[in-house]
Order: sequence, then C-alpha cells, then structure tokens
Amino acid sequence: MNKSLFSGWNHVFSFTFKQGVSGKSFKAVTIGLALALFLIGGAISVIMAVMQQKDATEVSPIQKVYVVDESGLDVLYLDGFMESFGEEYPKLSFVTGMGSVEEANTAWQQEALDHEPHDSDVYEQKDVILHIGKTEVGYQMTLYLPEISLIEEDEAEDFLEDVTIVMEQSKLFSSGIATEKLVLAMSGISTTFLDAGEQEKSLGEELVAMLLPLILVFFMYMMFLLYGQSIGNIVSVEKTSKLMEMILTLTRPYGLIFGKVFAMTVIAILQIVLWMVCFVVGFIVGDVIAGQLYPEYNNVVLEALRLLGGQEGSTAFTAGAVVLAIFVICLAFLFYSMIAGLVASFATKAEELAQMMAYYQLIMIAGFFGAYMGPLQEKEWLNTLLRIIPVTSAYILPGDIMVGNITVWQGMLYASILLVTTLVLVVITGKVYKNQLFYRGQGLKERFKRKK
Repeated sequence: MNKSLFSGWNHVFSFTFKQGVSGKSFKAVTIGLALALFLIGGAISVIMAVMQQKDATEVSPIQKVYVVDESGLDVLYLDGFMESFGEEYPKLSFVTGMGSVEEANTAWQQEALDHEPHDSDVYEQKDVILHIGKTEVGYQMTLYLPEISLIEEDEAEDFLEDVTIVMEQSKLFSSGIATEKLVLAMSGISTTFLDAGEQEKSLGEELVAMLLPLILVFFMYMMFLLYGQSIGNIVSVEKTSKLMEMILTLTRPYGLIFGKVFAMTVIAILQIVLWMVCFVVGFIVGDVIAGQLYPEYNNVVLEALRLLGGQEGSTAFTAGAVVLAIFVICLAFLFYSMIAGLVASFATKAEELAQMMAYYQLIMIAGFFGAYMGPLQEKEWLNTLLRIIPVTSAYILPGDIMVGNITVWQGMLYASILLVTTLVLVVITGKVYKNQLFYRGQGLKERFKRKK
C-alpha cells in the first residue's frame, strides 16, 4: 500500500512523546524547576515591596549641622535644603553663625556638657560640622565628623551631595538676578520625540518595552541550546538500529523525522509553558502577599504593563498580541528544532553527532547575537531585516509583538515567513534523513543491497 509523504507521523509522535515524558529525571526536573520558579516569582514581588518600604522609611541619622560659612556668598539658602530633602532628614537643623571650625567644635562640646549623661542624643554623636570655603576655582565644602561618630561614611557623602544643590541655589540668589529670571534659569529641559498620534511613555514603560524583548531573546536562546542536543540525540539514536525497520513499516522517513522532532518540540513547549505559568502565578501570589504586608506597596512591573497595554492605538499586551506571541514562540521552537534535526540527520554514527551539532550551535548563536545586538542600534531598516530573516526573527518576534513594537498584522506577516521557512525545513530535513537512512545506515544498507 502506498503511503503519503508524512503518513504515520502521529504514531512516531506518540511513541517519542511517551518516551520523552516517562523518565524519572524528566519528571523530577520539570516539577522541581516549576516549584523553584513559583517561589522565585513570589520572592521577587515580596523583595520589591520590602525595597519600596525601605526606601520610603530610610532617613538620615544626622540631627544637627554646625555651619561655618566662609564662602562670601550674600545668601546661603539653607531653607531650600529642608524644602527639598525634609523627608530624608526629619530631625535635621542648621546652626549658623559659627566663625570657624574650632568655634563650631567648641560649641558642639559645650552643648554635650550641658546635657544630662542619660541624654543619648548628644552622646550618640549624630551632629556634624559643615565648612563652606572659597577657593580660586570655586567653592569647597568639607564635612567634619566627631571622633566617635554614628554617622556612616556613605551617609556623610549623601548629605554632601544633597547640600550641593543648596550651594547652586545660593550662588544664583547671591548673583542679584530677579526671582522670575532665577526660576527660568533653574528650570530643567527635557527632550523626546513621538510619532504622530503616539502617547508619551513613562520611564517604567520604556524600560519594560526595551527589556522584555531582550529577556525573551536570552530565555529562548537558553532553551534552544538546552533542547537542541536532545533533539539531535533522538534523531540519530535509532538510525542504525533494528527498531528502525519496524518503524518504517508505519511511516516513511519524512513522517518519521517530523514525528520525532515535533514530539520533542511539544515536550519542550509544555515544559516551558508550565514553568512560565508557575513563575507568573508565583509573582501574582507574591504581589498579593506583599499588598497585605505593605498596604502602600505598588508593583511597578504590573503598573508598567498596564500602562503599556492601555495606550491608545497600541497593541501591547492585548489578547491578540499575547496569543500571537505565544504561537510565534511555539513556531520558533519548531523552526530551531527542525534545524537541529536537519544537522543531526547528517550524522551517520553516534560519534559524529557532537561534531554535527556544533554547526547547529553556530547557527543558533549567530541568530542570538543578531537578535540581541541588532535592536540596540535603533535602526528601523535593520529591525525590519531581522524580523524577516528566520534565524533572527525566531528570537525577536515574540517580544516585539508582546510589547507593541510591531502591530499584530505586521507580526502575522513576519510569522508567516517563519512558518513557510519551517515547512520548507521539514521537507529538506526529511529528504536528508531519508538519504542518510537508506544509503549510510548500516542495518538497512545491507538489506537494500540484498534487494537490489
């Protein structure tokens, strides 16, 4: 009975799939990594909440600053410091009128003597002396700490960095320029560009739109690297065995190679989907727990995703974009799986497999670097080219579709090119596998000669 080109592939698929998922190591790795990613996702949300809480409550321990002003400025705008940094320095006060550092040190010591011994505020030594001097090239600020001080070096550096803003304001106020002109002089300037009708994105949205595709590229590279060798092994392991003669009674070489590779691709996709779902669920559970522990906590990642998805005219994180991105991820796995199968088909012996798979790795690495480094050049013609070339589009299309760098219709066009290329690879791989099987496989080679 004549068999069609891919007839019986489903039998090979079923056999390979059952073999792939039945091993104890496969189950242990799949379940273990799923649990680990669930915990990692939850931990990320909780850690972000803790960091936000820490940032919100972290204040400087500095309580009093003795100011020695030898700058010669007409105005020393210390009130501006408290207006700008009052929340970070809630206990801070300035003591002015000190003629020298020695005088300020004497005043500090006298205040320490005037307090009772049980008064910990003085003996904890949280006061500092700030000297502002004039040099030939500008102004010099020096912060003096007591011999035994509870002020850490990084806290002192932060204070000096913050008080520098006061000096800039003081120089302007001392210049005699009118207040209205000072406001204009001190106002900042920002630049941006937008396409017609496009809404401006916040910093968080920009970071998500830039980083998420890069993260997906790196993630897919790791998966292609891990599963490529497994596909190579499954393609070549039975080529010269007696089992091959029985399998070929059910299908032809085209259906055989497609069934094998497709089964391994489905196994890989199911694993990855499970791991991603566990990570996302863990992240959401962690977000709920963080919200209960810290009511004022705001998940910046989820907020940025919501803002990106809510932009008018954008397809970022819409249902269509997410579905298409998931489809392209699956298609990308099948594409690189077929490349791995094609390369492995040339190996006539097990000893040759490692050498042949090196070519697969070269193709995969070239695609990775092109997809990773190309978008950073911010050249639209280059990005378009990378979305057309299958070895790079398999990496970058899912992320670009997800964050709205391209529309769903554009994504479908690029995905169709990748799909056609994958189908061509299936036929080519089947042809190569057939030739290698019948003309170089030792077991069937002898049988072929006998029949001839």
